[in-house]
Amino acid sequence: MNPLLSRRPVALLAAAAATCALATACGSSDSASPKADSSIATQKQDAALNAKLPADIRKAGVIKVGTEAQYPPFESLADDNKTIVGLDPDLAAAIGQVLGVKLVYTNIAFDGLLPALDAGRFDMIQAAVTDTKVREKQYDFVDYFMTGQAIVVKKGNPDGIGGVSDLCGRAVAVLKGSTQLKMLDGFNDKECAGNAIKVTALPTDKDALLQLQTGRADATFTQDAVGAYNVKNIGGGNQFEIANSEALLPTPVGIAFTKADTQLRDAVSAAIAEVIKSGAYDEILAKYSLSGGAVDAPAVNGAVD
Repeated sequence: MNPLLSRRPVALLAAAAATCALATACGSSDSASPKADSSIATQKQDAALNAKLPADIRKAGVIKVGTEAQYPPFESLADDNKTIVGLDPDLAAAIGQVLGVKLVYTNIAFDGLLPALDAGRFDMIQAAVTDTKVREKQYDFVDYFMTGQAIVVKKGNPDGIGGVSDLCGRAVAVLKGSTQLKMLDGFNDKECAGNAIKVTALPTDKDALLQLQTGRADATFTQDAVGAYNVKNIGGGNQFEIANSEALLPTPVGIAFTKADTQLRDAVSAAIAEVIKSGAYDEILAKYSLSGGAVDAPAVNGAVD
């Protein structure tokens, strides 16, 4: 594993507050907790960690979680268009087992997640959110994964794009409200002065990829894990490739909490540490071919930028 301390975001389907079960069918206004994957080692409940949860959560037996299910392999809708699957739901199920509570998920647009956390609608946000120094000014993060960034291009890389400097002057599609969008803005200020990247921000990763597919963009810029998933699974695996040979700008992915909710933050962090210790964490990452982003231990506010 890579130690997090020595060293993203996602976008959104405006699902009009539709709430979906992570592993069971759901209606447009129902909530449900993630169902543990039977192939992943079952976690033993830790009574001491349960006791560290805020009293209202212990009493309700529920942690309310906001997510956005359009970002595979972290979270996406299964073939039934209801069940949310991915790394985050599997990890959430394990966390819930350790803490002895249910994690109840609501699927909404990404750019509404943090405002909803502020309003008290959710206890935490788990949606492949990049932990950044800017976000840490308002929120706390428990980081559990490292991801770099990928430049996705058409198969054969017809424009010969190899790195960030090659994006200058080109059309690049990216997720609206994402850290990658902010990175592109930074590239324009530093690497592309006078020859700016022509950025188009779209509401979902699929929309961004469609821009590339139809020739309206020369590349997309996304998390490397998501880019690798798209290359392998979209268009039969023969339409796209990743242009950069190494992941760019590795950053931590974390679960977001309000600054006031340190008690829940610390309980979740300790639960993730137990999931790592048990070996279930490695099993979950291996299931999604994401072992390269593993960390040795969770970190609180481990942003690197």
